[in-house]
Amino acid sequence: MQDIKGKVIVITGASSGFGKASAYALAREGVNLVLTARSEDKLAAICADCEGLGVRAVYVAGDCRNERNATDVVAKAVAAFGRIDILLANAGICISGPFLESTLEMYDEQMDTNMRSMYAICLHALPEMLKQEESQLIVVSSVTGINGHANEAAYSATKFANRGLAQALNREYREQGLKVATLCPSAANTMFDIGRARTVEGNNSSLMLLPEDIADAVVFICKQSKATCRVMEMSLASMAGN
Repeated sequence: MQDIKGKVIVITGASSGFGKASAYALAREGVNLVLTARSEDKLAAICADCEGLGVRAVYVAGDCRNERNATDVVAKAVAAFGRIDILLANAGICISGPFLESTLEMYDEQMDTNMRSMYAICLHALPEMLKQEESQLIVVSSVTGINGHANEAAYSATKFANRGLAQALNREYREQGLKVATLCPSAANTMFDIGRARTVEGNNSSLMLLPEDIADAVVFICKQSKATCRVMEMSLASMAGN
């Protein structure tokens, strides 16, 4: 496995959950960070913590659904580090409920957050990533992107779309050194969907994945052997689930 110390990663949805845990895990590996999410206070605190681990960390606070956020993040990465080696496209939301009680507004919110934001950050980050001899894109999908879930019709559609984008980019840019991995975790104990379909108490009483489990998978993907090996897709589930 390769040493990734000194590489530069962009992480979307970095203020909590998978993104936050991955930021800390990669900082411990010596990876420099460019973080983005809506919460400036949380991003600032995470960056300070990670710099305490010996890396450089910068952030851009903004709404990932806006293309301007993607261009600002890429500009910040280039200004701070001169390069982007890894992109963890992680931002996402879920609005659960029966399909016939959903609205197109709920669909738009999920599709824009989960898919439009991913398309935008890939569109603007890949030109910088392809300047490197080798680069790594990690697309966070879900087990619902493999098998659609009841009461999560729109969310499932966005997660299938995430996988489709990853597969297309793999075919288009593999020969230019881009490794594309799709990460498909099952439910995890995070603040994701809290106040909608989940509660903190319910999460804590269930055997679910932890954000650190996903972060470990992200580190593993990033450290795959240079040039010879790439992880295409990885599914993660807790020991309590199928």
